[in-house]
Amino acid sequence: MRQHTYLNVILTVNACLLTGVLWTQIASGPPLAQTAAAEQAAMPEIPRLGIPNAAEQRQKMITALTHLQRSVDAQQKLLQSGKVKVQVTNLDELRLDETQP
Repeated sequence: MRQHTYLNVILTVNACLLTGVLWTQIASGPPLAQTAAAEQAAMPEIPRLGIPNAAEQRQKMITALTHLQRSVDAQQKLLQSGKVKVQVTNLDELRLDETQP
């Protein structure tokens, strides 16, 4: 008798779980409907998902690094030329912090 009750409980739990799985499949949408996978050309601001182009990414990085190197070189030339002048106008307002060594 105990074995019969255990089998009924297991079968009931199985039926409940299968009903839950079936419900989630049906509730998420019609089972035979398929969504269209068309590309939207009218909205170019939305990035396309897919495989990234590593060569294009590297080229953009090289271009950005070249621009950065030119900027640093220009600043270095300016500093080495001696044309940069530093002038402190509020010397009386500046105080040394005596708490630091």
